[in-house]
Amino acid sequence: FALIHVLVCEQGLDKLDVPFLRDRTSSPYLVGPDGLYLRDAASAKPLLWDEASGRAVPFDTPAVVPAVAGCFAVAGAVSVDADDVHREMGAVDGKTAYTMLVEHMKKYTPEWAAGVCDVPAATIRRIANEYLEAASIGATIDIDGRTLPLRPVAVTLGKSVNNGWGAFECCWARTLL
Repeated sequence: FALIHVLVCEQGLDKLDVPFLRDRTSSPYLVGPDGLYLRDAASAKPLLWDEASGRAVPFDTPAVVPAVAGCFAVAGAVSVDADDVHREMGAVDGKTAYTMLVEHMKKYTPEWAAGVCDVPAATIRRIANEYLEAASIGATIDIDGRTLPLRPVAVTLGKSVNNGWGAFECCWARTLL
C-alpha cells in the first residue's frame, strides 16, 4: 500500500498511465455518498463525468472524454446495491473511483509502512519511484505491425505471501499496483 501511496499521492496523476486508467479501468466511474457507483436512472449503467459535455453520462456513451479525477455534481442518478435494490440519489456529489483510491491511500505512507515491515521509508520511496520509472509511461513497442504501450514492469507474489498473514492485503495491493 505504501508503494501505491507514493505513486498516487506523492507522484500524482500526471506521472501515471492516464490513458490506461481512463480507458481500461473503473477509475472514471462516479461513486456516490453511499460508496456505490452512481448509475444512469434509465439503464443502471455506471456514470462517469464527460469533460467534453460537462455532465455525467453512462460509461459507454460514444465520444466521451472521461475525467479520471475529481468531484462533480450529479442529479438524477441511482445507486444499485448487492441485493439489486435501486435507490434514487437526487442531487449528489460523485467522486471518481480514482479520487476515492487516492483519498483511501493517503494514510498508507512509507513512514506508516516502515513501522509495520521494518523497511525504511526512504527505501520504499526509492522502490516505488524506480518502479514508476521502469514502467516507461508513454513509451510504445511495435509487435506484429501494431503499436502498443510498453510496460516492462510487473509485481509477482510467491506462495508464502499468498498463504500467510496479510495475504489478502498483499494480493489486493499487487492488483492495484
